[in-house]
Amino acid sequence: MSRIAKLIVIVIVLAMVGCSYENSATVSIDTGIRKQAQLSLLDKVIAWFSLSKAVQADQPPGDVIFEELTLTVSASDMSTITQTYSYVDIINNHGKITLEIPAGSQRAFEIVASRREMTGSLIPRYYGGIKTVDLSPGQNVNLDIEMGKLAIVSPYWNSYNNNIEIQFMKSYSQPLFFKVYENIGVGAPIYKLIDTVDANKLQYEEDSEMILYYYSNPAISSGNFGQFYISAVNQYGEGEKTYIME
Repeated sequence: MSRIAKLIVIVIVLAMVGCSYENSATVSIDTGIRKQAQLSLLDKVIAWFSLSKAVQADQPPGDVIFEELTLTVSASDMSTITQTYSYVDIINNHGKITLEIPAGSQRAFEIVASRREMTGSLIPRYYGGIKTVDLSPGQNVNLDIEMGKLAIVSPYWNSYNNNIEIQFMKSYSQPLFFKVYENIGVGAPIYKLIDTVDANKLQYEEDSEMILYYYSNPAISSGNFGQFYISAVNQYGEGEKTYIME
């Protein structure tokens, strides 16, 4: 290859890199997840006295030990970006995630962490946070995502009135919506969203520990309720899907 041809290739590569930079933003997310030894003395003092809120995700409670953390970035005008990190990955990077995101409006960032129970069962959506921001080309953003426990519900089929009762424990943050899915998969599950319900529009009863919501759908009957799943959406995102039990 001649010297002129090499120069042309270099110019094209640099132009492509420049265009890529001009059309993207650098986003740094602090998950708040640290080993105790990684916290500075100032961080510990602030956490102890709660005098101010750090510009980062809330420190996860002590009982949260996750297997993997998945970050999803989505918008209507870009391909969805999904990155998965292990607990060790997050700890070794002092709780931080940095990546390049196409610039534009309404970029939705969702963080979801899985947890393995003492029984060995895995809860894929246990802990998380979600935030939507606008990004300008070339912008450097330190993103604050408040994180917390994702809600898990227990839906039951009531054969006496052909309705569904959704049990929601008050230990979780208040539900905003319920999502209803039909499993249309054969062998492996494939979930089809059939309904999104405002929790405030459902009738309910409550006691000191639990809220019992009442829901009905003409597509769900005594003969097929087992193939439908319900999840709760709170301020931290969507929790795990649970099939309707009898």
